[in-house]
Amino acid sequence: MTKPPRSGAYRFLAVILAAFLLGLLAGYLVSSFAPKETASATASWLKALGDVFVRLIRIVIPLLILFTIAAATSSIASARKLGRILAWMLILYIGTSILAATWGVLGGVFFKPGEGIGLQVPKDYKPPTPPSGVDLLLSFFQPDFSNLLTVSGSMTMIIFAILLGVAAVLMGEPGRRVASGLSLLSSLMVKFVSVVMYYAPVAVFSYSAWLMISYGPAMLGAYARFLGVQYGFTLMHFFIVYSIIVYVGGLNPLKYFKAQLTPFLVAFTTRSSAVTLPFNMEAARKMGIPDEVFEITLPVGATVNMDGTALYQALSALFIAQLFGISLTPGQLGMAIMAAVIGSVATAAIPGGGTIMLAYVLSVLGLPLEGVGIMLVVDPLADAVRTAVNASGDNACTVLISRLTGYRLNPPQV
Repeated sequence: MTKPPRSGAYRFLAVILAAFLLGLLAGYLVSSFAPKETASATASWLKALGDVFVRLIRIVIPLLILFTIAAATSSIASARKLGRILAWMLILYIGTSILAATWGVLGGVFFKPGEGIGLQVPKDYKPPTPPSGVDLLLSFFQPDFSNLLTVSGSMTMIIFAILLGVAAVLMGEPGRRVASGLSLLSSLMVKFVSVVMYYAPVAVFSYSAWLMISYGPAMLGAYARFLGVQYGFTLMHFFIVYSIIVYVGGLNPLKYFKAQLTPFLVAFTTRSSAVTLPFNMEAARKMGIPDEVFEITLPVGATVNMDGTALYQALSALFIAQLFGISLTPGQLGMAIMAAVIGSVATAAIPGGGTIMLAYVLSVLGLPLEGVGIMLVVDPLADAVRTAVNASGDNACTVLISRLTGYRLNPPQV
């Protein structure tokens, strides 16, 4: 996102935060005092107002991914330096996701949020066959270019954009003209998003009010225990793990959390890493991360680096097993970690994407797929914090990637 007007740099953050708090208050008042029918209708309209924002962003996200990644990749004159960025990005993204999924398993093992409920396993239940490794691999490579403009084609679009940028680098001098054109198109897409962002406070207010009306008063029992464990471990990952990462990367963690506050709140309310991408880019600029680094790492991270989702999917698998009284072996717990990491990578950067891919994790472990429906009840609340951490992890890793690849942080002077 292009920077808000200079005088409004902090005003924009204040407006987002105010919209979030006012939305919660409005939602509480409606759910507490309005008739049920009125509250339901109000919630539907509020969600629609938020969905308008998400749909506008989703229109431009495929092209934003294409041109920002291709432009950033092609702008790096040294193929060796580009290779180091991609290699460290892969290592850190996968490493932090494995760690997050491990927290999810430990949370389920030690706190047992679903134990004692005693749901009946569906009649004639047979553990479903998980997709083969070949099917999973090929799902990352859509056969038609038109598929790249869909949510399911985001991974293929990322691969295409990286290869396009690499090809421009390998062309040498002629490739610089290609890089210049891609940079112009990237700027155009970012400017488009910056215009849409003026609607963001309305969307934040609408979504937070809708969440409060629809789900706020209903969190009891096992769901409350699940959310408590999920929020506790997810926020622990956010504050402790990311503090260590950015510190090693040469940035004061307090500066990271200050810059990351706006993307965190936007992700928390919109529940979309893709929608949060422009806000994350602006936060990266405030931290002094070079454009040629974050314009590669952040679009890729918005699709494949989802620590919060990995933690959620691993914890959800144990929660569902406990609800049905199904015991998991140590080997299955290890499979839960790896399946959650793969499932998080394949999760679309849209609201509810993590619960949709939960079906894959459950199938790997042989757990009832009815668990997906069970988790949909609390998905908006669970999705909010996991998405906020998904987006925040991209910038934390990018800080460290910058240092590991020889770049220096250069925060703008205020």
